[in-house]
Amino acid sequence: MPSLDPAATVILLREGSNGFEVLMVERNAMGAFGSMVVFPGGRVDQCDLRNGYSVADDESHRMAGIRELAEEAGILLTGGGAVAAPPLKGTDLYDWVDSSGHTLAIRDLTLVSRWVTPEVSPRRFDTRFYLAVANDPPEVVIDGDELIDHLWIRPSDALSRHNAGELYMILPTLAHLRWLARRNSSSDAITSARGADGRTLIRPEVREDGSLVPVHLPADVS
Repeated sequence: MPSLDPAATVILLREGSNGFEVLMVERNAMGAFGSMVVFPGGRVDQCDLRNGYSVADDESHRMAGIRELAEEAGILLTGGGAVAAPPLKGTDLYDWVDSSGHTLAIRDLTLVSRWVTPEVSPRRFDTRFYLAVANDPPEVVIDGDELIDHLWIRPSDALSRHNAGELYMILPTLAHLRWLARRNSSSDAITSARGADGRTLIRPEVREDGSLVPVHLPADVS
C-alpha cells in the first residue's frame, strides 16, 4: 500500500464587486495533476518542520500551506496581512521572513477539511485544506514552472466553466467549490468551517465502476 504524503492547500478568498472570489491556479501540463485547475498547495517538506513541529502537528501543515501559496502565487500571509512574497523557496523563504520581522499568519487559517486519498490510488496524500481571506491581496505572481496561469473567480462561475469543459478539475477541488458556492460571503465560509473538527476527515471510496462516492463538507451534514 502506498504511504501517505502529508500535504496542505490554501483556499484564498477575497470579496469582489459581485460576490466573493477564490484564487485558482493552472498546473503545467507536464507536471503532477497536469493542466488541472486547483488551489495553491503542495507537500509538507522538511523545511516546514520548524520550532519542533512534526508532520503530525497541524502547525507544520499550516506552514506548508502558507509557503506553497507564497512560492506558487507570490502572496505571503503574514500577521499584518497579505504581502508580496519574495522570489524565494523553502528554507530561504523562511529565513527571509525571520529577518524581515514578519510573522506568518498560521492562526488565521481555518481548517475546512482533511482528505485522505483512497487506498487503491498509486500515490496517496493526507491533505488538509485551509481557508484564508485577503481582501486587498498583492498582485499574483505565478512561478512559471509548476504553474502556467491563475484566476480569481466566483465559485459558481468556476463550476460553470468546469461543466462547459473549459476548466479541468479533480474531485477535492470540485467539492470545495460546490461548498463555497453555497456560502453567502467569505466571512460566511469562515464561520461555516469553524468548529468543524471531527467532521473534516474525508476518505472518498471508490465504486466498482471506478467513480468516487459523493462527499460532504462542514455545514452540509448535521
